[in-house]
Amino acid sequence: MSSKVSKKKTALSERNQKLKEELQAMPRQRNVLEGFTKWRMITYAWIIFLPPYGLYRVWSEESTFMRSEKVMWTFMTIVYMLQFLRLILFS
Repeated sequence: MSSKVSKKKTALSERNQKLKEELQAMPRQRNVLEGFTKWRMITYAWIIFLPPYGLYRVWSEESTFMRSEKVMWTFMTIVYMLQFLRLILFS
């Protein structure tokens, strides 16, 4: 009886170890609240009020933005500035 239990435990522990390794190998999921840190909120404000400095903060070494976010913010800032210039020049 005890040999059956020990076989089940070893099989279960091996399976658990395998699942644990697979879980550690999976890419880390970002927390939803990471987008609302103090650093990022200040960077969002700089992007709105002074876009060149906002982009500097997005692309700086200490930035927590991922590459895809950096590209997206860069594109949005370019569009924002072009619309602003169009408003000034053609109104």
